[in-house]
Amino acid sequence: MNPKKLNYLLIFLISIFLLAPAGANAKGDKKDKKEGLQKTNDQITGTFLDINQISTQFFNNGDSDYDPLHGSAGLVYPKGSGKTACFEAGLLWGAYVKGDPQVRVGGSAYRHGLQPGIIKADGTPDDPNADKYSVYRVRPDIYPGGPAVDLTNEATNEGTDAASLRAQYEHDWTNWPADLGAPYDDKNGDGKYEPGTDVPGVPGADQTIWFVANDQNAGKTTFLYGAQPLGIEMQATIWAYNQQGALGNMYFRKYKIINKGSQKNELDSMYVSMWADVDDGGAGDDFVGVDTTLSLQYCYNATATDEIYGATTPAVGFDFFQGPAVD
Repeated sequence: MNPKKLNYLLIFLISIFLLAPAGANAKGDKKDKKEGLQKTNDQITGTFLDINQISTQFFNNGDSDYDPLHGSAGLVYPKGSGKTACFEAGLLWGAYVKGDPQVRVGGSAYRHGLQPGIIKADGTPDDPNADKYSVYRVRPDIYPGGPAVDLTNEATNEGTDAASLRAQYEHDWTNWPADLGAPYDDKNGDGKYEPGTDVPGVPGADQTIWFVANDQNAGKTTFLYGAQPLGIEMQATIWAYNQQGALGNMYFRKYKIINKGSQKNELDSMYVSMWADVDDGGAGDDFVGVDTTLSLQYCYNATATDEIYGATTPAVGFDFFQGPAVD
């Protein structure tokens, strides 16, 4: 590969394998975070993915599957049950920079080495507090002037009201950041995003989330793992389908990682990993495994009865679908 120009594309699938009945809340471990999400101006820092049987949250600092309001596990399954199958998740990477013998690690775990926004052409980060670096979320059935859609259940799940939820969906449709790299279905094939013609989001998906972040804040990367920034811009796309069967119990992640370091860093020996603290119901009785032939990591209950899910505990896993595709 050419280490001077790094453009990684990775696709992950997270899947819940068994359906479980409704019940009590899962207990999460006490994690070392010591930081919180801060809303600045009108920037939306987080949103829900909840179009199917899963309800979870994503944030523009790279964090996901976490509930910051309660400081607890965030991936609820089945949606509305209060039962959780994952405490927190994120993407991590590490690489060497030419001339520096110390490996540099970035991304998001319990702590977060990312801030919202792009890296500009001169190698410096744009204003991380700008409204345009919100988390965006769209559905193909909710758009300005579109049909009425019953959002009562979703509003209850997200702790808001249906009118506010619709207004945010319409705002994100109109302001979809295709110019920054967000995907869309180019209906007329003219190569540019037009809100009145094109459909924002992953073509065919029933719900899409998108945000962009970067690692150019040394205070955050050293807080994460004591490393200096690599000069990485990360574009994240998350989507899901409102269907029965397997697709109703999973969602997809796609990450585009671009080397935009101001000193034209040469990155060598880079590793990329999906990181997750998977608490499958009760956190103290889980087993994990890996099927290398399927690129699948999975977690399941070690005992016949789980303290949260009871006798019908789901299994949860990450399937590495594609990547890295290096330009």
